[in-house]
Amino acid sequence: MITKIYLSHFLANQTPLYGGASDLEIAQTRNMTQGDTSNNSYLKMPNHAGTHLDYPRHFSSEGKHSDDYNADFWFFENPFVLAYQAQENEIITLKKEINIIPQNTDFLILNSGFQKYRGTRKFWNNNPGMSPESADLLRQRCPNLRIIGFDFISLTSYQNRPLGRVSHKKYLIENDILIIEDMDLSQLPDQIQKLYCFPLLIRKTDGAPITIIAEY
Repeated sequence: MITKIYLSHFLANQTPLYGGASDLEIAQTRNMTQGDTSNNSYLKMPNHAGTHLDYPRHFSSEGKHSDDYNADFWFFENPFVLAYQAQENEIITLKKEINIIPQNTDFLILNSGFQKYRGTRKFWNNNPGMSPESADLLRQRCPNLRIIGFDFISLTSYQNRPLGRVSHKKYLIENDILIIEDMDLSQLPDQIQKLYCFPLLIRKTDGAPITIIAEY
C-alpha cells in the first residue's frame, strides 16, 4: 500500500526561528463566534520560517531565485534518507558517510535526530551545521542531486556563523544544491520512494516556506 506523509511542520506562533527571533505572527482578524460573517486570519512572518527553502539568491545578489525553477523541478524519484546522530554545535562533514549515499540521489534527507530539541533554546542556539566541504563531496558523489534537507533549523550552526555563510555559498552558489531547513522527520520511514515539494510561490524571492510530501 502506498502511503503519503507530510515532511513539513505546520506554521504556528510557536514556530522556532533562527537566532531565537520572534517575528512570526498568526492572528485571527475576523471571528464568527463574535458576530463576524466569516473567519479570517492575518499572517506576518519572515520568508525563512518553519520548514523552508533557501534559493541561491539568499547568498548572492546574482543567484537564481524562485522564478528560475519550473514545476518539474519539484518532483523527486530518487530520494535517500541518511540517518545521522548529530551532536550540539557539530559541523557535519559526511566524510565517513558519503559512500553510503546512492549516486543517483536527487534529494538527500539528513535525519539528524536534532528535531527532538525543537521548542527549546538548544534547537536554534546549539544546532549542528554542514561543512563547506560536504557540498563538494555531495556534488562529486551525486551529479543529479538538487536538494539537501534536514531536521535542524539551519545549514549554519548558530555557534559557527562565519563558517555557515561559507557553507551556504558552497551549496547554493558553487554546487547548485538547494537547501531545505527545519523539516519534520518525526514520522519518517527508513526510506521513501518519491518526494513532492510545493514552495510558496513568491516572485523573485530568496527563500520560501515549503510543503513536502513523501510517498512510501
